[in-house]
Amino acid sequence: MQKLRVPFNRIIFSIITVLNLSLSFNVQAMNELPEMSTSADKPKWEAGAFVAVFNSPLYPGAAETQSKFLPVPFVIYRGKRLRVGEGGVIKAMAVDKPRFKVDLSLGAAFAANSDDAKVREGMPDLDFIFELGPEVSVMLNNTKESETWLNLQLRQVFSTDFSNIDDRGYIFQPEISYQGKHLFSDNDSFKVTFSSLFATKKTHQYFYQVDEAFSTSERPAYLAKGGYLGTEATLVNRFKIRENISIFLSTKVGFYKGASNEQSPLFKKDLNYAIGLGLKWTLYQSNE
Repeated sequence: MQKLRVPFNRIIFSIITVLNLSLSFNVQAMNELPEMSTSADKPKWEAGAFVAVFNSPLYPGAAETQSKFLPVPFVIYRGKRLRVGEGGVIKAMAVDKPRFKVDLSLGAAFAANSDDAKVREGMPDLDFIFELGPEVSVMLNNTKESETWLNLQLRQVFSTDFSNIDDRGYIFQPEISYQGKHLFSDNDSFKVTFSSLFATKKTHQYFYQVDEAFSTSERPAYLAKGGYLGTEATLVNRFKIRENISIFLSTKVGFYKGASNEQSPLFKKDLNYAIGLGLKWTLYQSNE
């Protein structure tokens, strides 16, 4: 397995962690719900605080969940080519047209203690995961109050214990997203996404493989294979309380029946749920 040693690793990965907090399993959706207006209508930069609490599975198809409380600062910068903190935390815009975009896609998932999952007892913990790669987006339809997009994402997956980085393969994620307004009130906006995930063998091995050294009578050895990982549906709502304060509610359902490794002894549930609640408070912003 390929390992990369990183100097000043704790500083580097603390920065990566902060940048990707909103991309973890459920917080990802809460902080990437931009308003349907151009960057020219918004301040060039904003800064403030983002607080979120959520509950999500330890890994896709897991029986157990974990809860997280995340109070973090945020910075939004809306440059012509580089955008930070909105629509996916970091966007390096290679092409940015009204109906076609090419940019950088990032993702992350928090570490999970194997002792928290009965089926993984005695196995290595799951380290912090981060993902990066290109994303191509095509607008399929738009009205005054809605947009529909096809997003094609290809990301390389890495895991880290903050001293080494391990290559965990690749994920391909085609996604349809619909974004609109006034689902529950006059002051809310929402985004619905449907996506399928396909991963290489290395990615599946990280979640579902059982090596001989960790096999037991109840957990037989299992060799994972690449392929279909699952399908996810997400609904995110943003309620604007004041001009500088918004509340986010996010729900996600993961459908994993038919996944390539549903026969793994570590695969326990065909259906996973996640929910999150967040508050965004803008304290400072530019006049331009």
